[in-house]
Amino acid sequence: MMQKINRSLFILIILLTSTFTVLGQTFNSPYSTFGLGDLTFKGFARNQAMGGISLGMRNNKTIDFSNPASYTIRDSLSLVFDIGANGKVSRISSSEGENTPFDINFSHLAFSFPVSRKLSFGAGLVPYTLSNYNFLFRVDENDPVFDPEVGDLDFLFKGEGGLSQIFFGLGYEITKNLSFGVNANYTFGDIKRIQTVTLLNVPYAHHPKIDIQQIVSGFTFNFGLQYAAHLKKDLELVLGATYALQGNLNQKTEFFASNILINPNGGQAVDTLSIWETGKEKKQFPSGMGFGFTINKADKIIFGVDYKRTNWKNSNIMGLDSLENSQSFLLGAEYTPNPRELKAYLPRIHFRAGAYYTNSFLKIEDYRINDFGITFGVGFPIGFSRSSFNIVFDYGKRGTTNDNLILENHGSVMISLSLYDFWFMKRKFD
Repeated sequence: MMQKINRSLFILIILLTSTFTVLGQTFNSPYSTFGLGDLTFKGFARNQAMGGISLGMRNNKTIDFSNPASYTIRDSLSLVFDIGANGKVSRISSSEGENTPFDINFSHLAFSFPVSRKLSFGAGLVPYTLSNYNFLFRVDENDPVFDPEVGDLDFLFKGEGGLSQIFFGLGYEITKNLSFGVNANYTFGDIKRIQTVTLLNVPYAHHPKIDIQQIVSGFTFNFGLQYAAHLKKDLELVLGATYALQGNLNQKTEFFASNILINPNGGQAVDTLSIWETGKEKKQFPSGMGFGFTINKADKIIFGVDYKRTNWKNSNIMGLDSLENSQSFLLGAEYTPNPRELKAYLPRIHFRAGAYYTNSFLKIEDYRINDFGITFGVGFPIGFSRSSFNIVFDYGKRGTTNDNLILENHGSVMISLSLYDFWFMKRKFD
């Protein structure tokens, strides 16, 4: 009966996926103003609840796409499917005041299954960057740069869009303890930036407006290794490492400058000043590396640490410059009172917690924008199957209110379904 329920959930979620991707909205963050936008994705629910660790994770009931070597943990004849959504609320603070935006967004979609005894496959769709900001600055008689001949001005800076990644990869079991994997990542999307000046005291004025759209697409590749060492009968150490190759993505820029004439009685006229676009240009996408480990005691206690580094100084995508190489330090743990309990439900619930610290690629006015926070979550088994419903809470902060910068306190909630089923088994009885 539970297998029938799982299969129905698989089909229903596949049908609804396009709806989720269309209705999703990007997170509102002032730091999404820069370059590619905000790199917010910290992994699937189990990973995010454990501080984002993933490189040394191996579990046959979940997907750890950051290290494709982990695909080899798949049980024969099984299929694992994972889908999630994420909601975020932030408190944006500056010397000018505070704002509290809230957004909800599609998080991820992925599946994985074995191809043969030694070879397994994984694929999915995940967000890579998000850009959504809307800043309005007013210049009036109290402003030092106010010009009485021009009058009051409103400067609007608006951005939307982001990049997504479709990944598909293979994991191969070299020996019983050593696995190798590779992911091919197709990165695509666009970011739109709009700048508008509104003359508030001049009727029938022409208001300057600039629209810039940057469209990105192309493939990158990352490789992974995992080595599992059985220290004792019920104690396992997994070492993991990844390397992302520097790649070239196609970038196209569309520019449109105009004057907008707003009629006080309604309607507007557009006077085109300049319009042009570039062809596809090859831009460098950064390389990266990471390594980590987990210690697993009988699937009851799991503890892990990751270190990740991305070489943004080698990238010139979207005209980025003056970026710093980013690095992240992640740690997390999971506790399951009795994962092999056959009767009671509560002992099989997974309790997770973690923490993270990231030196981001942003450096503004000689100040490095760092992000740090704590995470915790719970995984609820669906009946007595290997499927689960997961919920994650993440709280952190980045930036500062010093030197006219912005402090962002952010909290998020992720929910996901990890569905496990034996899809490829021929049953004699139903």
